[in-house]
Amino acid sequence: MSAFKRRIVFWASVVLLILFWAIAVGPEPPARISMSPEELVRAVTIQRDSLIDLCLMEHVDPNGRDAQGRTPLLIAMSQKDEKTARRLVDAGAQVDLADKSGFTPFMAAAMHGNLAMFQLLLARSTNLRAEAQTKDGQDLLGLALDGGNPQIIKTVIERLPPMPQWKTSTQRALNAALQVANKDQIRLLLGKHSTPPTPEGRNVPFLAYSIAGNNSSLFSTLLACGADPNTVLPSRCDKDFLALLSSKALRSYVEEDRNLTVVMLAAGLGQDDYLRALINAGANRNRLTIRDKMSALDIAAETGHWRAAQILLGGGPSPDRLRLEISLALQRVALVKDGVPVYRTQCSTGRPGYSTKRGEFVITNKERNHRSTIYHVEMPYFMRLSCLDFGMHAGYVPDHPASHGCIRLPEDAARKFFSELPVGTLVTVQ
Repeated sequence: MSAFKRRIVFWASVVLLILFWAIAVGPEPPARISMSPEELVRAVTIQRDSLIDLCLMEHVDPNGRDAQGRTPLLIAMSQKDEKTARRLVDAGAQVDLADKSGFTPFMAAAMHGNLAMFQLLLARSTNLRAEAQTKDGQDLLGLALDGGNPQIIKTVIERLPPMPQWKTSTQRALNAALQVANKDQIRLLLGKHSTPPTPEGRNVPFLAYSIAGNNSSLFSTLLACGADPNTVLPSRCDKDFLALLSSKALRSYVEEDRNLTVVMLAAGLGQDDYLRALINAGANRNRLTIRDKMSALDIAAETGHWRAAQILLGGGPSPDRLRLEISLALQRVALVKDGVPVYRTQCSTGRPGYSTKRGEFVITNKERNHRSTIYHVEMPYFMRLSCLDFGMHAGYVPDHPASHGCIRLPEDAARKFFSELPVGTLVTVQ
């Protein structure tokens, strides 16, 4: 072998020896670190950023749980750690997972009024479950009200499902909206419930309280936001509500009858503006109570509110323009137009034991050929007064009271009044 070849073999051997030596004394490659979901839970709980970083780098499942069933995201939200919460969401944390008590990340965000995080969670949510409650009765809306962020509150209300009854949280939300006249929120809340709202701890609906208490602002707001104009009073009304009813007759109906509506309430109190508004909003003026079969018109007549009766009848002339005046003492009737008596006639009213009622009445219906169901006699040109069991009609007219309570008129006078006096005309008996 030549000297040249021997030198090549020598140096090749040296290089191999150096390589073997380097391998023998060099460090081993690092082993892969194994991290568990529990370690991520612990890292978030103690707020160790370096450990959180390591877990996320190792793609640890971000949906582990602690002993209370809390996920890392729920823990971060409860600690108001927005930075970590965002990183967890980006790493695939599920935003809808509740702990063992039913508390969710959404609830934590709402409770703290954190709109940015709430919106982030909402964008990743598959089931907000706005109506869900924790084991201790808290719900998302109540916690949002505690947090005080109006946008979160509005978002939760929008996502509430239809509900048959009002809950504490929805009542709170309505009260808050009423205080600031937030009509959009009031309208949303009314639309979510099939029953009318009541003040906290009360049975009678807000709408009825607004009428009885003459609270025009509350009444107008509720009606404009979709309150039911056919709202029914409960079978048992609150004592403070009953105390607002000045009419004993109306209070008796409210306490003893059933199915009274707010239209009947307004009619019985003579709240004419409220009555018109309810009718314009679509209230049914023909509904009847259960026991006495009373309509709103009957109640207006019974309680002596002739203007309300005119509204329910659909109109009637102003008394300044046209009215009828009956004098029991003189047994005379005067037709008054534009404040001036234009026609007078004799009449015969109720004899002793059957006295004719005094007061202000309206003609509620007319019947050309009426026959009394009580006395079985003909009463031509009959004009009933305020839905009651008496009226005006043609009949025998002596020069003294002789009827069973009706106002008898000469036939020509009865015919004239029947023709000229429309339903709704005011008749004063004094």
